[in-house]
Amino acid sequence: RVSRALHARRSSGVPLEGRPRRPGSPFSAMRLALLVSYDGTPYRGWTDLRDVALRPALARVLGCPESDLQPGQQPSLPLLEAASRTDAGVHAAGQVCTLSLDDAVPPDRRSRLDTARLAYSLNALLPPEVCVRCAALVGDGFDVRSNVGKQYTYRLSTASTRDPLRRLHEWHAPPRRGRPGWDAAAVASTAAAMLGTHSFAAFGNRPRGGERSVEVDPVCTLSELRLSQGGLSEASSAGRWAFTVRGDRFLYKMVRNLVGSLVKVGYGEMEGGELLEALADGRFRRGESAPL
Repeated sequence: RVSRALHARRSSGVPLEGRPRRPGSPFSAMRLALLVSYDGTPYRGWTDLRDVALRPALARVLGCPESDLQPGQQPSLPLLEAASRTDAGVHAAGQVCTLSLDDAVPPDRRSRLDTARLAYSLNALLPPEVCVRCAALVGDGFDVRSNVGKQYTYRLSTASTRDPLRRLHEWHAPPRRGRPGWDAAAVASTAAAMLGTHSFAAFGNRPRGGERSVEVDPVCTLSELRLSQGGLSEASSAGRWAFTVRGDRFLYKMVRNLVGSLVKVGYGEMEGGELLEALADGRFRRGESAPL
């Protein structure tokens, strides 16, 4: 079974504590920001989790108007915009999402909105794998997509045997018989050489669906691409690794393709120079995508 190993953290330039309310502040020009943590195992990505879990819970807690509904018509659900979408099975330590209060809360209720109570009420309705860590009022100019960066952590096990208790949160890639063992130094040196601003066209997949025709800028800035060793305890750290990938933006499946290719470097199935050549010319035929 494919392991879910990718964790995402989104952050935005405005602190989630929100801005202090001033007397007479126009709440019509405010947005609600949520910091959401979730185990993405049962979901087909952010969009599925949003529509199945978050939007129905928000509709109940915010009391979206239903007086104008026709018989048999379903109430409209609040529109949520996230810092970024994620693949199926991806987990989040802190995904930021926002919605406009104009769309979700009647004007007479905005000044009485208690964000701490709202987060508590949402968590009472949400399934156990989803949690709103905090909620805050932010200015209408808060753009969740124009954030200060994104960080992924991809967990890997190179141990000879798999750990069933970690199967949903790490990729088990044991050494193959007759092949070289794991070379962490080769991975680290190759990863360091890929830092900076480059065209990562060689490591991005073509988007699916209606976005296939959209021209995507392949230039991204990687500020961190690091391999570290560690487990829950000293005894469990042997053969356990974590790739930390931080950047201003990522192409579709770029992180998984980077990690999968670096693992091939670590096992001697590919030279680190091949990744650097692919980075330079934008074409890569021997790469591998890490599993979900």
